[in-house]
Amino acid sequence: MTKKIVFLAFMMLTAVSCRSCRWTSHPDPRLPARDVTVTLMTYNVGVFHKDYATLGHYSYPEVAALIKGSGAQVVGLNETDWERPRTDRQQQAKELVALLGEQWDYQFTYALDPTYGNSLLWKKDLDAVRRLPRLELTKEAGAETRSMGAVEFDDFIFCVTHLDHKSEADRLAAVAKITEWAAGYTRKPIFLVGDMNAVPSSETIQAFQKNWTLLSTSANTFPADEPRKCIDYIFVYKDCAELKAVEVLDGGVITPTADPSVADASDHCPVWARVKLTIQPLYR
Repeated sequence: MTKKIVFLAFMMLTAVSCRSCRWTSHPDPRLPARDVTVTLMTYNVGVFHKDYATLGHYSYPEVAALIKGSGAQVVGLNETDWERPRTDRQQQAKELVALLGEQWDYQFTYALDPTYGNSLLWKKDLDAVRRLPRLELTKEAGAETRSMGAVEFDDFIFCVTHLDHKSEADRLAAVAKITEWAAGYTRKPIFLVGDMNAVPSSETIQAFQKNWTLLSTSANTFPADEPRKCIDYIFVYKDCAELKAVEVLDGGVITPTADPSVADASDHCPVWARVKLTIQPLYR
């Protein structure tokens, strides 16, 4: 009886403490690897209001057209409002999805306060498993509270964040916290997208690249009318038990040269990447 109680206690402790189940997370060579192709996008949409005076309306139609034109299946949006007075109390992610079509779904994750933050959009055929809890990022010298939102799908986890625009220290702290979070979900591939407010040569991006692989290009993304620096990125976490290989099939930055509507849609350019993941099933 005593041995049975000890065994049950061990199993309960393991279930609680091992969120990522590392003790079973080993590739199973008996099962065939499979390829998953997905098109990702990151876009700081500037609350759809940066060029309201020029357009005469919120830039939902322009942003929706850019998403559709890219073929994106999952999108991370920065600077979205949710019932905030300054943008007529609109639920902005919901407004955009209404234009994309009923095959799309969304999640809003607040940052500064419950009315402002990041949004995730995805095609329903990706089969969302669960909406993961908001991750609040460290704020010390930074200008405002930042966060990360995430959704888990059948084949991967997709995350969006928007790092501080003033403090390198806060950005580096955010990199550390996001990476620590990712280490708890090491079974599935993890994508991270967003406006990192840091150029490729910065300490922030160099810190990311210790544990994350850059999938997007380093082409300039800001400001949209005449891009002069790259601050928007798409990454994949390196330490994933199922991820056997990752290949960027296509992608880039959509600039006004390619589509003039970009200059009016926001002050950032959208960034996209079509990626093939080779996934090796794990021992169960």
